[in-house]
Amino acid sequence: MRERTKAMLTEQATANTADREALESLIGPERAARLREAADSIKERLGAGGTLWHVNSTGAGGGVAEMLHTVIPLYRSLGVPARWAVIGGDDRFFSITKRLYGALYGSIGDGGPLGDAERTDYLANLTTVADAFRELLGPDDIVILHDFQTTGLIDLLGKDVAAMYWRCHVGVDEQTEASTLGWDFLTPLLDHADGLIFSVDWHVPPRLRERPVTILPPFVAPFIPKNRDLAPDVIATALARSGLSTGPAPTEPTTVDLGGRPVHLNHAATVVSVGPPEPGQPIAAQISRWDRLKDMHGVLAAFTTFVPEGYLALVGPDPASIPDDIEQGVWFQRCVTDWQALPPDLRARVALICLPMADLSENAVLVNAIQRAATTVTQKSLVEGFGLTVAEAMLKSRVVVASAVGGIRAQITHGDTGLLVTDPTDLATFGSLVTTALADTPENHTMGVRARRHILDNFLPDREVVTTAQMITT
Repeated sequence: MRERTKAMLTEQATANTADREALESLIGPERAARLREAADSIKERLGAGGTLWHVNSTGAGGGVAEMLHTVIPLYRSLGVPARWAVIGGDDRFFSITKRLYGALYGSIGDGGPLGDAERTDYLANLTTVADAFRELLGPDDIVILHDFQTTGLIDLLGKDVAAMYWRCHVGVDEQTEASTLGWDFLTPLLDHADGLIFSVDWHVPPRLRERPVTILPPFVAPFIPKNRDLAPDVIATALARSGLSTGPAPTEPTTVDLGGRPVHLNHAATVVSVGPPEPGQPIAAQISRWDRLKDMHGVLAAFTTFVPEGYLALVGPDPASIPDDIEQGVWFQRCVTDWQALPPDLRARVALICLPMADLSENAVLVNAIQRAATTVTQKSLVEGFGLTVAEAMLKSRVVVASAVGGIRAQITHGDTGLLVTDPTDLATFGSLVTTALADTPENHTMGVRARRHILDNFLPDREVVTTAQMITT
C-alpha cells in the first residue's frame, strides 16, 4: 500500500563529460553549435536565479524517466541549472491515473468513472505534493510537467514560478469515447499552462488545437547501456543469460565494462521455450511490456501462422517484479497458454522471455544484446504513444516491422526506413512483412542503414534542448 507522500526530488549526478563530447562528435559541429546556442538561450531566459525543472511520477523505468536520466545531466553539462522532481501518491491517486492512462489510449481501462469525485481525490493528492514542492521552487523557475499524473500542478503551482508547460507522451490517432472522457477530466486543468507539448501533431485533441502547442518527439539516448555498442563477448554472455544461445547459461555473476561504467549481469531470465534458436537461424524479436496494447499474443499468432522460417523471441519484464500491474502477469500467461497449445514444431520456434528487473542497467544490456542479435525487431502495438523501442532498434540498423499507429508513423516510412502494417489486426500482412524482413538481402541491409541514419538525424538529445529553448523563449 502506497502511503500519501510528499514530492521526492531526484538529483542526478553531473554529466559524464565523455558522453557530452561523444554526443557532439556524433551530431557534428553544426548541430553541436546549435545545441550550445540553445543552452545559452535557456540560461538567459532563466536569469540569475532560475532553474529548469522536469517533473514526472517515477524515477526509474519507462521512457520518460529514461530520457530524464540523460537530458538532466546534459543540461547541467551545458551550464543550464536543471533539476528533476518525482511526485508520489496514494493508491487512490494511482488508480485514477492508471484509468487516465487507459482513457488517453482510447480504452475504458478498469471501467471506473472519471468524474467529479475522482478529480477531487486526484487534486487532493497533488495539493499535498504541491505544498512540499513549493518550498523548492523560485519565482524565476520554469517547470515542465510530464503526463497526466502531474497535470493538476499547473493551477496549484503556476503562480509560484515563471512558466509552466505540460507534456503529453500518450495519445490516440482518432479520438474515442474513452479518450474523450480522459480529456474531459484533464482539459480544465490545462487552462493556465503556458504551453502544451505533444510527441506527434495527430495526438493533439481537437479541443486543444487552439492552445500554444509544441511538437517534440522523445529521443534515443545513444550512450546508455540499452543503446551503446556492445562487444561480441558481452552480446554472447547476455544472450546466454536470456536463453537465446546454445550451451549452458552462466551461473556466476559477470561484470561488463561499458565505457568505464561497470554493469553486473547477476540474474538469469525466466525462459519458456523448447530451446534456443539454431545457429544462423534468423530471429524476430519484440521487446515490450506484457500488455494488451502491445499485442504480444498477436505477434505469436501471426508468426506461428504466417512466417514459415525463423525464430521468434517475445521479450518482456518479469511480471513478478511489477506487483502493482497485475495485467502484465495476465497477458504473459495468455502467451504461455497460446504457446503450450502450439504443435511441437512451431513451439520449438518460439521463446517467451521474462527479463530480470532487479538492476535496470542489467536489464538494459540484455535488451540491447537481444536487439542486436535479432534479424528484425517488431512492434505490433494496437495503439502507441511514440514507441521508443522502434527508434532504439532502428539506431542499431535493424529493419523494424511495426504497426502504423501513434508515433511509430513519425519514425518509419514504409519501404524506406522500415516496414509498416496499416491494420495491426491483419495478421497475414504482418506475417508477410516479418518474412520479408527476416530475409538476408541487400535491400534489407540498405533499409537498416537508412533507419539508423534517420534516427541519428531526427531523434537524438540535442533536439530536446533546441526545441525546449525555442518554446520557452518565444
